[in-house]
Amino acid sequence: MGNSTKELILEYMRNLSEHFDFTMVHQLTASTISDEMHISRSLASQYLNELVKEKRVIKVNSRPVYFLHRKKMEELYATPFQEDDFYDLEEVKEYIKNHSKGEGDYSQIIGWDKSLVSIIKQVRESFEYPTCGLPMIIYGEKGTGKRTLCTTIFQNAARRGVVYENTKLIKLELTTLNSATICEKIFGTSQKTGLLDQYDHLVLMLCGAQYMDEDFQEKLAHLLEMTKHSSMLKGSYKNKHIRYMILCDSHPQGFMNEQVLKNIPVIVNMPTLQERSKEEIEELIVFFVKSEGKIMNKNIKISSVVLRALVNGVYDNNLIGLKSTIQVICASALRTGIHKDEIIIHTYDLPKYLLGTLPIVTDENVVYIDTSTYQRSEEVDYILDYFKRIIKPFEKSNDLEMALKECKHNFDLLSDYLSFKQRILPEKIQGIETSLNHILDVILKRRFMNLPSGFCTTLAKLIYINELYSASVIKWQQDHRSHLDEVNNCIKEKLFSEVLIVNEMKKLMNANLEIDVNDMLYIMMIVYLHHYNVGVINRNLFGLIVCHGYSTATSIAEAVNTLLGYYVFEAVDMPLDITVDEIKDIIVERINRMHHQADVIVMVDMGSLEQLGNSLNQAINCNVGVINNVSTRTALNAGYCILDEKNIEETLKSVSKHSQAHYTIVNRKKNDVILFTSESGLHMAQRMRELFESSFPSSIPVDLEVCDYNELLTNGMNHERFHNNNVLFITGTANPHIENQSFVALEEIISGKDINLMMNSLSQYLDLKELKQFLDDLRKNFTLQNVVSYLTILNPKVLLDSVSDAVDNLQDRLNQRFSGKTLIGIYIHVCCLIERLVTKCAITEFAALKQFESQHHEFILNVQDAFSSITRRYNVTIPTSEIAYLYDFIVADEKNNLELVSRLK
Repeated sequence: MGNSTKELILEYMRNLSEHFDFTMVHQLTASTISDEMHISRSLASQYLNELVKEKRVIKVNSRPVYFLHRKKMEELYATPFQEDDFYDLEEVKEYIKNHSKGEGDYSQIIGWDKSLVSIIKQVRESFEYPTCGLPMIIYGEKGTGKRTLCTTIFQNAARRGVVYENTKLIKLELTTLNSATICEKIFGTSQKTGLLDQYDHLVLMLCGAQYMDEDFQEKLAHLLEMTKHSSMLKGSYKNKHIRYMILCDSHPQGFMNEQVLKNIPVIVNMPTLQERSKEEIEELIVFFVKSEGKIMNKNIKISSVVLRALVNGVYDNNLIGLKSTIQVICASALRTGIHKDEIIIHTYDLPKYLLGTLPIVTDENVVYIDTSTYQRSEEVDYILDYFKRIIKPFEKSNDLEMALKECKHNFDLLSDYLSFKQRILPEKIQGIETSLNHILDVILKRRFMNLPSGFCTTLAKLIYINELYSASVIKWQQDHRSHLDEVNNCIKEKLFSEVLIVNEMKKLMNANLEIDVNDMLYIMMIVYLHHYNVGVINRNLFGLIVCHGYSTATSIAEAVNTLLGYYVFEAVDMPLDITVDEIKDIIVERINRMHHQADVIVMVDMGSLEQLGNSLNQAINCNVGVINNVSTRTALNAGYCILDEKNIEETLKSVSKHSQAHYTIVNRKKNDVILFTSESGLHMAQRMRELFESSFPSSIPVDLEVCDYNELLTNGMNHERFHNNNVLFITGTANPHIENQSFVALEEIISGKDINLMMNSLSQYLDLKELKQFLDDLRKNFTLQNVVSYLTILNPKVLLDSVSDAVDNLQDRLNQRFSGKTLIGIYIHVCCLIERLVTKCAITEFAALKQFESQHHEFILNVQDAFSSITRRYNVTIPTSEIAYLYDFIVADEKNNLELVSRLK
């Protein structure tokens, strides 16, 4: 009976502490527990003290004495409690303040790590400001999430003991009719006490404050004035601790009197739904759909077309309107799936006003997104990775021209990615691209400078991506602020002329397109302008390519300019039905733009364009040479002559001599690439690549690329990486098992074993001395602790010690000793696993998971027991899917070791 009652007490405390904060400690006294369990107070105290001795309960020796559930407290604050008892609650709070990780959980607020970062920080700091916080006004349109934000701020403060343990949060909703009633409720009347009289520690959340009448505002202003000067608090208000969170739908200056406003130092504006980034809106949509699925007890899938329509929709009352729309859509989809476990939302479930505005897309494959396993698109991670690569040359090179050249190369890779891999529909950027062309044309014309026409397309795509993923781009720039400032300062100091021109472009873009050019676009524009205009002013001969058809001349000119590395040719694309006189006028304008002293070679494709020479000679004051039957090869030959500063006659003779057509069959040579991948996602693969890249003694013509692990598993040799590149080998934390492709495991690099394949692959680029240097640097960089510190955001020493103990425990339970290489691999695998769990990105899918659970039940229990200390430390739970991946890793690695031993025998 006794033991049973004691366990029931512990269970009661555990349930009560599920969402513990310091405002509920009064429920954790012996007296309250005895009442709840219907036992005497002395018996409750006896059992509670026994639980303290058993280290299952923490005792707080205050008056009254409080008892805290140890395990729940350790999980909640992600730290072990070394003490069995504390002097008082303040000592508990101090312990948590010094040992707990982080500043609270705001993850339930979508956008907490993106557009709402600064808002949450400002509101939290104001609320927690000693001793009673700073009064604040949070204003924004209806449905922007003001109440959710304020409630979450309070809950986190209460959980960490920032507010007093008997603090009461009071939410009051004002309307056009109840201002006087709410005022009486707060301040009371001669016949009835108000909330201020009932509580010593109070958080007043006034919602709909725009409806406060004058009398209410006068009383509030007086109370705020007294609160600001605590010495003025008298009578029943003395020793009161009041915090104010005032919520309204419009700016307070429109309705609030001056006396109130002067006593409220913090005013925060919540963004509307339309002001949030597209990626956040997508997350909100999936969150609301998933919530509806839980209510219906259904798994919901949503078509990509529906998701796109919802993201681009406009809603009354922001999140309220969005949620209502989704409820209507889900109700429509439920009609056809009422008897199914899974329902799918199709375009015909959309309301008419959304369906009518949906753009028609001809080349998009419809996919169905499972909201239960949804993860944010990693497309932006690829873009941000390219951003990092673009600015990286400046930190490792003292040679500015070399850094600019490598920066330009990385930008070209980004441009290729945007052209061939990142699908952006032309209609999305058409308007921006046209405007950019006009802006650049205006500025560059009068300066006799040029940029390739494709640059406007790439710039327009990046502007569109910046809008689509604005929160992620802003956060990335904040994280790399110091490096970006260094690059900007270097460029502004050394490339003064280019900076002046780009500043003018930036000003026009802001005036005409209302676009703020961010740091990355600014750097890219300067680098491109510098690259394509080095020595342009003093050149004596220019080239012009004129062709019929859409983008024919542009394509040839862009290809040749890229191959030459200089802007040599200007392009003119002609419609098929244009007259010779119209062509002449356009060409004259272009030639005058290039340089008023230089000669010009005009390269044309066919027909009437060949007769341009004579008419041009009469219209411009320079020598003009015309070459017909233009091709990329003839243009390239002409370009080399121009760069060699040959005169117009020598150039024409040289090009004519080499213009005879030849043919040959050339087998395509693929670029050499090393692929980096990880089951933990792209960010992990990117960190590995950076660590690997830093080991090279010199630059080599091998591209180091990251690749999505799940895509490799799904597509195998059909993945586009293997079509477009010659992959030397794949390396990472998990083997994707691609047929005919070599894999070098991370643990092999760390252990220094079986890396001959890697060294042989690189021997064609590095001599013996460089290979030795590379191997030495690799060993220095790829120590176990260094790799773990680079791959995870967690403290590497603490993490490795915890993982080492857990793995030793697992070996004991399995009665098995892992080999050295396998052990290193398991350490890395588990460290990455823990980071995935901490960052809430666990692998939740595994083929034949139920079969694994039934066949390897004992292994699952062994892992859970062996890793219990580490899961407590980091307040995580290892899902069975992750345990299955760990099992496969161990089995596969041990099998490879056995095969190797048998071959050696």
